[in-house]
Amino acid sequence: MSYYMLVISYLQLLLNTVSKHVYLVSYFLQLIFRKIQLEKNSNFVNLLYRLIMTEPFYIATQIILLFGTLFLIIFLIYSVIEKEKNAIKKTIPLITIFAVLLLITSFGLMPKWIEINIVVLFLTGFSVIVIPFGNKPISYKTPSTQFDERDIMFSRAELKDGADKFENYYQRKPENKPKDNLFRKEPGLLSPDSKFYNPLYFNAAAATFSTVDLLQPFVKGEQAKQSANINISEVSNFIKKWTIKLGAVDVGFTLLQPHHIYSHTGRGKDYGKEVNLNHKFAIAFTVEMNHESFSYSPKGPVIMESAQQYLNAGTIAIQVAQFIRNLGFDARAHIDANYNLICAIVAQDAGLGTIGRMGLLLTPKLGPRVRIGVITTNMDVEINKNHIDSTTIQFCEICKKCAVNCPANAILFDSGKKEGNWQPWKINHEKCFTYWCKVGSDCGRCITVCPYAHPNNFIHNIIRWMIKQNSINRWLAVKLDDYFYGKKPSVLSVKNWMGL
Repeated sequence: MSYYMLVISYLQLLLNTVSKHVYLVSYFLQLIFRKIQLEKNSNFVNLLYRLIMTEPFYIATQIILLFGTLFLIIFLIYSVIEKEKNAIKKTIPLITIFAVLLLITSFGLMPKWIEINIVVLFLTGFSVIVIPFGNKPISYKTPSTQFDERDIMFSRAELKDGADKFENYYQRKPENKPKDNLFRKEPGLLSPDSKFYNPLYFNAAAATFSTVDLLQPFVKGEQAKQSANINISEVSNFIKKWTIKLGAVDVGFTLLQPHHIYSHTGRGKDYGKEVNLNHKFAIAFTVEMNHESFSYSPKGPVIMESAQQYLNAGTIAIQVAQFIRNLGFDARAHIDANYNLICAIVAQDAGLGTIGRMGLLLTPKLGPRVRIGVITTNMDVEINKNHIDSTTIQFCEICKKCAVNCPANAILFDSGKKEGNWQPWKINHEKCFTYWCKVGSDCGRCITVCPYAHPNNFIHNIIRWMIKQNSINRWLAVKLDDYFYGKKPSVLSVKNWMGL
């Protein structure tokens, strides 16, 4: 706590200094406006000309340094709130430099040539930042085949040696058995023998997953016998606003496509059966996972938060599905351990984000720090315009921070462009899951370090906007993130989490 108290004291001193400059600038502007009112419109041009010709670079330098200092102070405040120690340490010297330069300029000690260079540098940098360029459109070829849920790691983890399912699966996919034997040698998810086991955190997560299991009977249900006469636009808007009110971050609608749907069920009592999902539309939504909890990844808090948002997404999906059934239309909720489809692809096609290097959906506001819920239905809804955000793909192409920080080396460093065509990245799921089974949690390190995953606030949204503008900004965003947060950000200690 003493560290943060020192930072707060430093902030108070800076704010007192800067506030005096803000007052002087505002007072100066008031004098100008009063002068304008007195001299009326006839003398306005002359007044403006005299103002510009006397000390234009002095005034411009003062304004640039003042707002630069204020911006850095705001960034420092956010860094304190986010408990980003590395960012705090890197920001304080920058604020000091800006504040000293501001004082030197205020006393008229700044050489004219330096003032000119500051103004030119600022105008050049500002122009580069705001002008859009290098944003080439990217599209993926629609998959022609469906994915079998029996091939996902959670399904393979449920196979028991000696059981018919076990023998049948590895007769069909013998290449997977040596890889799966590696994760079977590890303690397993939430195991007391796992590396980061904590009886409080892990049992809390297990309790949440058990609660998700209680929701399973409600994913499907009987629809009302008579369909309500509803307006498509009105009901779509209502579902979107209500779902956000229930706790979702964003909501989208898309046509349900064959490649969205699993070919065969891989979990539960319907294991091995062909998936029969005769719905026309899908409603996808995201829920936020807490930023601080993921700062402790891959330790206990991350799987607690992950489980909690699976529960929240499941609850919302079941509510919305039941609402649609009440209107007289068939609907199914797709929740943790009971999916008939691939949520990330559905959400991407619903316009909620773009799948990035780590294989997860990167959303505009929170990056990969979300869980996804989906409802499928035969009720007509308004479809979102689907598009792949090329700037996200281009950013992932140069960033590679998730690959650098992956403790399992499961994320590849390769280019997304192969043989002239862009293709979605694929991670090594076996390596990833084996690491999960070793540490006992669902890791989340790739989510934590992703530059898109920073909190949804003023400072980070400026960077998100910059990334969309041009290729230079994307390169700069990677460098800035590495500078302020580290190329390999440190893991927070769980010692004081939740005040424990």
